[in-house]
Amino acid sequence: MTTDAFFAALFEALLLPPGLSLSLLTAAYWIPHEPTKTTLYGLGYVTLYLSSIPATTAWIRSKLEIYPTVDLDRHSAKAIVVLGADRYIDAPEYAGDTLRGFGLERVRYAAWLHKRTGLPILVSGGAVLGETLSEAELMGDLLSSEFHTEVRWQEGESKTTYENALYSSRILKNAGITRVLLVTHAWAMPRALEAFKKAGIEVTPAPTGYLRRNDFDTGLLAWLPSASAVLRTHLALHEVTGRLWYRLRYF
Repeated sequence: MTTDAFFAALFEALLLPPGLSLSLLTAAYWIPHEPTKTTLYGLGYVTLYLSSIPATTAWIRSKLEIYPTVDLDRHSAKAIVVLGADRYIDAPEYAGDTLRGFGLERVRYAAWLHKRTGLPILVSGGAVLGETLSEAELMGDLLSSEFHTEVRWQEGESKTTYENALYSSRILKNAGITRVLLVTHAWAMPRALEAFKKAGIEVTPAPTGYLRRNDFDTGLLAWLPSASAVLRTHLALHEVTGRLWYRLRYF
């Protein structure tokens, strides 16, 4: 793991749910000043509650999932770009690394788009923690072997969304392509789209994985804590803070 990756992970662990709440509660335990202690305890419990209810997740995601599904009859893209995610490390049933979760969802949608448009696919994602195979290689193998879909280009050096855009744009421009369908999750699309635009690529968003609420996420149950809501809120806030950081550093 690189130093940048380590500090980014540490930042998330301490300042995003549930780490933020635990940090506040820990500080409250050690601080002797009573009014401050009470305030920190209150903030700790309030942030823990808010980050663990579906109502919070739904509100934040509604601010991120702003792009509709792609209209395949009204686009001018010349390629499909799919961003990597969610490596399944040393999967025993597959005898090695493969994809799971978000990465698998994105690959599946890219294959679906390819079969309906015939557009060539570029997969983008490196070996973030120094693994032997890049995410791009895993995606390419999965698309070929299980979805029977050819991958035209692999970009396997990137470790961030910004690098996804930067390195992919070089490959695309060398091939004379400046307009693409971009596949990532709906909540991750705003940051990815901004990065690709900065790299000089015209993007038609092709989001997947929209939040769809079921009976356990509505009504009174939307205000009751759940483990899945903590994860979804964490991911949504990761995108919010990521966009702020990108605007400070890159844009």
